[in-house]
Amino acid sequence: MKLESLTILGAGIIGLSVAREARMRGLPVRVLDSRIFGTSCTHAATGVLKAPEHRRSPYLDLRHQSWEEWPQLAEQLMDESGGVDCGFKICGGLDLRDRTVQDPHRALEKLHGSGGNVRVLDQQELKQLLPQMHREPQAGLYIEHQAVVDPGGLMKALRRSCLGMGVEIAHDLGEISLGFEAGHRIVKSSLETPLPPIDEKNPLVLSAGWETSALINPALEKPLPLKPVRGEAIALDIPAPPHIVTFDAKLADVDDPSGNRSRFSWIPGPGGISWFGNSVGDTGEGKETLPEPTATGRARLIEAATSFFGPGVESRIVRHWAGLRPKSLRHGGPLMGPIDTARTLWIASGHYRTGLLIGPKTAEWLVDSLTGKNEIHENFSVPEEFRI
Repeated sequence: MKLESLTILGAGIIGLSVAREARMRGLPVRVLDSRIFGTSCTHAATGVLKAPEHRRSPYLDLRHQSWEEWPQLAEQLMDESGGVDCGFKICGGLDLRDRTVQDPHRALEKLHGSGGNVRVLDQQELKQLLPQMHREPQAGLYIEHQAVVDPGGLMKALRRSCLGMGVEIAHDLGEISLGFEAGHRIVKSSLETPLPPIDEKNPLVLSAGWETSALINPALEKPLPLKPVRGEAIALDIPAPPHIVTFDAKLADVDDPSGNRSRFSWIPGPGGISWFGNSVGDTGEGKETLPEPTATGRARLIEAATSFFGPGVESRIVRHWAGLRPKSLRHGGPLMGPIDTARTLWIASGHYRTGLLIGPKTAEWLVDSLTGKNEIHENFSVPEEFRI
C-alpha cells in the first residue's frame, strides 16, 4: 500500500531523522512536538559517538554501520542546512577505566574488532596528553574510532534540513495525546491546533523519547518496556582534552557491594570547553520524569571530577544540565516498528545512550519498513505482547 503522508510525534534526533529520511523519499511529512525547540533529550546529550568493540549482535552491527556513515552524514547536513556545522569530529578516545589500567594488553585484545588504530599508552604518554590530570595511571588505551558532535548544532542543522525539504514542524503544542474519532486514530493537543487523522495510508510514528510510553500505554494491556534513565553533566572552565577520556571513580554515597565504580567521561565540548558527565545514571527505577539537574548529581560529578583533576573543580563549573534517556528494558537495542496489526501506529524509541550515533540509521530502517521495502529485524521490532 502506497503511503500518502507521515506524521511524527517528537522532534528530537530520532523524530527529525525519520522526517528527513521519509521526505527524501517523497513523502509529505509533519512533525509535532509538545515542547519548544531546544528542550529535547537530544539537546541534553554530551555528543559522544563510539564505534562498537565488535559486531557480534544485530545491535552492535547497527552501531558499526552507523559509525561508518556518520562522516558523510555530517557533510550532507552542512550542505542541506545552508552551512550549519554539527561539530562532528573524529577525536579518538582514551580508556582509563580501572580494568584497562590494570591489564591494558588484555583490554587491547578485546578491541581489535572495533577497527582503526588501538594501542597501549604508557604513563609518560598519558601525562603529556593530559597535563591537567591529577591521577597517575600506569597505562591506558588510545582508541581511534571515537568522535564528538555538538548536539545543539546537530539539531539546528537537522531541523533546517527538514524545513528546506518541505517538512512541516510544529513545536510547543502543549500536552499531546492519542484518541479515537469516527473509527480513526487521532492526535489531540491541549492547544486549539488542528491535527491530522491517522490511518493505514497516513501512519503515525511515536518518537517522543521516554514519553513515548505515556502516549501509548493507555491503549496497551502491558506497559511498553521503556523507562527514563537520568544523565547529568557539567561544563568546566578547563581546556578541553584532545580526546574523549573515560575513567572510573568510587563515589562515597554509592553503595555497591560488587565493588564496581561509577563511570565518567571528560569530553571535548563545542568551542574548546570541557564537558564532564556520568556515563550511566538512573532516576530511581524510572520514577522521576522531570529532566532537571539535581543536587545529588552535581555533588557526584564534583566528587568524580575532583578525583581526576584535584581540588578546585566546583569553582570552575559554568553550567550544569540533565536529560532523561529512553532505555529499552529488553536486550537487543531500541524498539522500532508497528505496534498495531493495521500498521497505523509505529514506534521508534529506546535508543538510550546511542541515539546520536544510530538515530539516522534507524530512521533509514524504519522508513524502509514503513514503505514496504524491508521489515525491521526481530531484535528491534515491538514484541507481540505489547502490540494492539
